[in-house]
Amino acid sequence: MGLFKKNPVFCILCAVGVLAFVGGTALVVMESGKLATSKRQVESADSQIKGLLYATPAPTSENVQAAQKNAEELNAKLQSMRDDLQRGSRLTVSSDGTRVMAGLQRYMSSHRRRVANHKNSDGVKAEIVVPNGFAFGFEKYASETKISDDAAIIPQLDKQRQILRYILDQLIKSDPAGIQVVEREVLEQSATADGGFKINPAISARVPGAIDTLAFRVTFTGYTPSLRKFLNKLAEFELPLVVRSVEVDRPTVSAAGAKKKGKKAASNIDDIFSVFGGASSSADKPAETKSAANKTPVISDTESSFTVTLEFIEIILPSNSEENSN
Repeated sequence: MGLFKKNPVFCILCAVGVLAFVGGTALVVMESGKLATSKRQVESADSQIKGLLYATPAPTSENVQAAQKNAEELNAKLQSMRDDLQRGSRLTVSSDGTRVMAGLQRYMSSHRRRVANHKNSDGVKAEIVVPNGFAFGFEKYASETKISDDAAIIPQLDKQRQILRYILDQLIKSDPAGIQVVEREVLEQSATADGGFKINPAISARVPGAIDTLAFRVTFTGYTPSLRKFLNKLAEFELPLVVRSVEVDRPTVSAAGAKKKGKKAASNIDDIFSVFGGASSSADKPAETKSAANKTPVISDTESSFTVTLEFIEIILPSNSEENSN
């Protein structure tokens, strides 16, 4: 204190100098830290610039525009794929029980008229044979006007009607000889009392929460071209219908019947040749000719019964907002 009292100016100057030194040192340390950070940022930016310069393709304005156009095309393709996968959801269904019931009645009466007045591809009337009182898959509602009270069932019934209408349209265009059975997967509580069925889970594509399906089965009679034409029309995929199985039931011909047909054919041939003075009795024919005639197969074109099991597939896709959140 004595030194301060004797030389106050000197002591004050010394104190100020010490404080200035400490402050300057602190500023130097702080600025050196900022300088080091700035150097790192410059080095990082320089590295990024070099990476962009050597990038393929280079980030020129032309390449950026091309990338944006490519992204737009990919988004359009994605939307198209979503639309194809959700094609079944395009069906407009009603939840009004009265309207759905009226639609079912029109569906049954319309197809009864169509099969009765059907004309084949040559324009010749060729009635398609169906059982009496046939309801084309909706036997439960053929004689009653009360529909299910379940609000979830009504739109599904309307959807089944629209799908079956499409299936039967393709089948009728294929010129079958007859339609024996039309079955839909029963949704009501009355199980198989409606003439419906349950598809085998082993062949079904149904996945809860991902894929919804509705199964159908039709049995019709006709010839192989009708089956081929029917399957080809379904393959056009206007609706997402997948053929799960095809069963063919061909009528059996007994050996006695085949032998009888063979004899009748041989007799007809003899009668034809007898007109021209040929021998009509087997005694006048060489032995080898008789042997060859006995071995000649007789092929007859017969109707077959075809049972086709179909599955209508509807993909459950997440919404765009859900995809973006993920």
